[in-house]
Amino acid sequence: MLGDIAWRSFGFAYGMLNLGLMVGVAAIRDGAFTKGTSKEEKEALQAAQAKYWDVSQEPLPGFSHKFFKLKNGKQLHYVVNPANSATRARNVAIFIHGFPDSYLVWRQLLQSPNLQSHVLIAVDLPGFGGSDGLKHYGPEEVLEALTAFILAMQEQYLRSEGKLVMVTHDWGGIVGARLASEAKQLAHHWILAGAVIPKQLEYTANTHAASAKQMLHTWTRTPLNTRLLKNALATLSAVRSQIGRSFYIFIFNLPWPLATFFATMGNFWLVRIMHSVAAGVLVKGKLTRPMTPAEAGEFMAQTGGPGTAQITASSAAYSDELLDRTRDYGMREKIHYYREGLLLSPWEKSLETVVALSEIPPNAHSSSASGLFDDGPPGALKVPATLIHGKDDSAFETKLAFEGLSDYLVKGSQVLVVGEGGHWLPLEKGGGRVMEETLVWALNEETKPLKRVFEGQADVKFVLEK
Repeated sequence: MLGDIAWRSFGFAYGMLNLGLMVGVAAIRDGAFTKGTSKEEKEALQAAQAKYWDVSQEPLPGFSHKFFKLKNGKQLHYVVNPANSATRARNVAIFIHGFPDSYLVWRQLLQSPNLQSHVLIAVDLPGFGGSDGLKHYGPEEVLEALTAFILAMQEQYLRSEGKLVMVTHDWGGIVGARLASEAKQLAHHWILAGAVIPKQLEYTANTHAASAKQMLHTWTRTPLNTRLLKNALATLSAVRSQIGRSFYIFIFNLPWPLATFFATMGNFWLVRIMHSVAAGVLVKGKLTRPMTPAEAGEFMAQTGGPGTAQITASSAAYSDELLDRTRDYGMREKIHYYREGLLLSPWEKSLETVVALSEIPPNAHSSSASGLFDDGPPGALKVPATLIHGKDDSAFETKLAFEGLSDYLVKGSQVLVVGEGGHWLPLEKGGGRVMEETLVWALNEETKPLKRVFEGQADVKFVLEK
C-alpha cells in the first residue's frame, strides 16, 4: 500500500513538472498561446471533413461509410471497400488506428493497388473519428466492443476458407496485443506497428527495477563498491528512459482539468506537434518546414473526425453525441484510454463473448503454434504476429520492448525494425512500404518466410524470427 501511495505521489509530481515544462515550451518556444487558426487552414479543414466524413459519398475511391451497432446501443463507424459483397474476396484485413487518429491514418495503405483484391475494413475506435464514445474505457468496454465488431465482420465478409489479418497501430496495437493474447480465435495473423505487448513491457520494467533495487540495497552496506552502484544505475537506465518517453501519460493522468488543458492548450498545440511528426516535417525535434494549410487541415480532419456539417446532414448516420466532440476534436474523450486501465487491467469477458469465441473453430495457426500445455507467460500472444518498430520511434525504449520478447510470441511470428522509421509508420514512406509488403505477405498465405520478402532491403532489420 505504501508503495502504491509512493508511486501515485511520484506520478502526480512528475506529471505536474512535465505539464509546467510543456506549457513553457508551447508558450516561449512556439508562441502557441498567441496563435490562432488561419482562414486558409479552416477552409482546408472543412474541405477535408467534407471529403472524408460525408457519409453520402466515397471517403476513398471504392470505399463506403458503414456503421456497426453494439449491444449497448452505441455504434462504431468504419469504411470498407467491396462494392458488392456477393463477389467478396477470400481474405479480409481489418485496420485499427491509434491515438489521436481515425481510420484516415490508413488512407495510403487502403488505396494500395496490391491490396484491392481483398476486403479492407478500417474502423474508428470507440470515442474516435465517427464512432460513439463509451461511459468507461476499461477492458470490459473497449475489448468487448472490438471483439463484437471483429466477429460481425467475420460473419459478413469472411469465407469459411478465408483468412483474417488484423493490422494495428499505436493504441490499436495495444488493443490488438491484448486480443491476440486473450481472444486468439479472432484472427489468423496480427500486425502490430508502433506498439508493445503490455504484459511483457510491465514484466521487463519490473524485473529491471527489482534488480536495481537489490543492487542498491547491497551497495548501502558496502558504499565503497562504486562498481555495484554503477551497475544498479545502468540496470535502471532503461526504466528511466521509458518513464521519460512516457511523460505525457503522467500528464494525462493528472486531475481532469489539468489533463484536458494539456490536450487542448495553445490552440491544440500538442495535436499539432503530433501532426508535424506524423507528416515528417518535425524530425528529431527540429522543424524542417511549416505544414501547409492543406496538410494541417487534412491532419486535423484525421484527428477530429466529422464536423458539424457532416453530423447534422440529413443523410448522416452519425450520433448527435459527436457534436460535443467537435469543440475539442474529441481530445477529452480520447485521453480516457490512458486513464481507465485498458493497458493492463484484467478483462472479465461477458458470457456472450465467451460463447461467441468458443463457437469459432480453432485455426491451424493458433492451435498448433501456442502449444498444448505451454501458453507462455501472462499476456503472451497466442497467434502469429509481426511487430514492426521504427528505429526512431521515441515512444518506446527498445531495451525494454524487445527484452525477452521471444517468450511472448508463437511460431510464425517476427519482430522487425524499419531503419528510417518513426512512430507513424502507416504514413511514412519507408514504414508504409514495409507495412504494405508485410500485409500482402500475410494475406497471401505466407507461402515463404517474411524475411525473404525483405531480402536486399537494408533499411529493414529482423530482430526476432520464430
